[in-house]
Amino acid sequence: MAFFDWNDNMSVGNQVIDVDHRKLILYLNEMQEAMMAGHGKDILGTILNRLVAYTHEHFAREELIWKAGRYAGLEKHKKEHADLLKTVTEFKAKYDKGTISLSVDVMNFLRDWLKNHILKSDKEAAAAIAANALGGTKPAVAARPAH
Repeated sequence: MAFFDWNDNMSVGNQVIDVDHRKLILYLNEMQEAMMAGHGKDILGTILNRLVAYTHEHFAREELIWKAGRYAGLEKHKKEHADLLKTVTEFKAKYDKGTISLSVDVMNFLRDWLKNHILKSDKEAAAAIAANALGGTKPAVAARPAH
């Protein structure tokens, strides 16, 4: 069983974004397998580098798609991306220096962040853009919880 499994419920209805999400999940699974197999820093570092680079690429692509769809919640969404990138960049710098190691806690954090981001923020953005496309010229807005 994989550390993190993709399922159809995670689809945001955009093929480019869904493919990106699957690839991010693949990298997390590769990193988890390498860690559990006791592979050294060279192998784990290579996978971590790919994950970080692809995360940057994915976020840039996703933000362009949300922008093109006139998603009103884009700035908040971009901040979520920036916050994760800051955390991951700090972790990677410490990992490269040898001051921290890859751990189950780090892997769980990455998995949970990605899963929650896809199921909440990305799905919200995709739904708002879809509603905008159906509704005409109004900008897409994030769903607001009822009070």
